[in-house]
Amino acid sequence: MIMNSPSFIHRSSFTRLAVSAAIVLLSLVLSNCKKSSSSGDPNGSSSGYYMRFKLNGVQVEYTSQPFAGLSQVKNDSVYTAALVAYKDVNAGAKNAITITVFTKGPLATGIGYNDPLKTRKANGDLLPQTVIFWYDSTATGYLTAGTLSDASGNVPLPGVVANAKLTITGLTSAYVKGTFSGTVYRSDFARSASITDGEFNLRRSQ
Repeated sequence: MIMNSPSFIHRSSFTRLAVSAAIVLLSLVLSNCKKSSSSGDPNGSSSGYYMRFKLNGVQVEYTSQPFAGLSQVKNDSVYTAALVAYKDVNAGAKNAITITVFTKGPLATGIGYNDPLKTRKANGDLLPQTVIFWYDSTATGYLTAGTLSDASGNVPLPGVVANAKLTITGLTSAYVKGTFSGTVYRSDFARSASITDGEFNLRRSQ
């Protein structure tokens, strides 16, 4: 638990990143939902596809509508990837995880997209290369802290770490596989959760 409250500026930066990533994610999710709606599976499940990890040491697996959407934001000269899975897609943003990756080139295998590495947008703004969102059973969102860290990984908040890690281990026109981990924080930084031993095998939608 983080006892020190962040400044308004820190919260604002945290929120801006969440909104920016959410906009990218939403466009990909809506596109994917349209493609999945005719599958006949009300839960959006896809046999063999999943996102699993340990949450504070407890194994979790989400297999409802697991997919990866890859695109390029041309105005920002940034490539993005949205990696998504739900426990039950019909429950909305409850027990769900999304990972957004921002890169200067297309997503590639064998590269660590890890905090504190950044991707520079066309306007000079920096984005953390990997942002992990986790939503609990009440739809409360938790987010990794890469937006608050400098290039050396220093975070100006006591007890907060920017340690998101992601590596793509398999990438084809049909699927995206990889591993991930990171510490996620509630927006008020009063609570956090540790995500370890993460792995995914996601249907590629774009």
